Amino acid sequence: MMKEEALNEFVDFVIQERMQRAFSRMKDGKELGREDEIERKYQEAVALLPPDKEQAIREYCDAIFDSGADAEQFFYRLGLKDGIRLHKIIKNILKELS
Repeated sequence: MMKEEALNEFVDFVIQERMQRAFSRMKDGKELGREDEIERKYQEAVALLPPDKEQAIREYCDAIFDSGADAEQFFYRLGLKDGIRLHKIIKNILKELS
């Protein structure tokens, strides 16, 4: 049981380190507050449109964000499957060694 706990801790550590590195790389080079500035400009531009055009633009942006969320979910699940597969492989290796 101790080996399995150690394995779980190791896998958790590797996953956390990987996620932190990936997040740090993603954030590197991005200006602080840039998203807020973009959102403000978007709201200003949309406010100048007639209501029907404003609604069309908002629906278009929502569709883009939704498709991005779908891709994010796909890659998250793919990474999760890889992590589970790695966990099983390491567990089998440890079982073989003992």
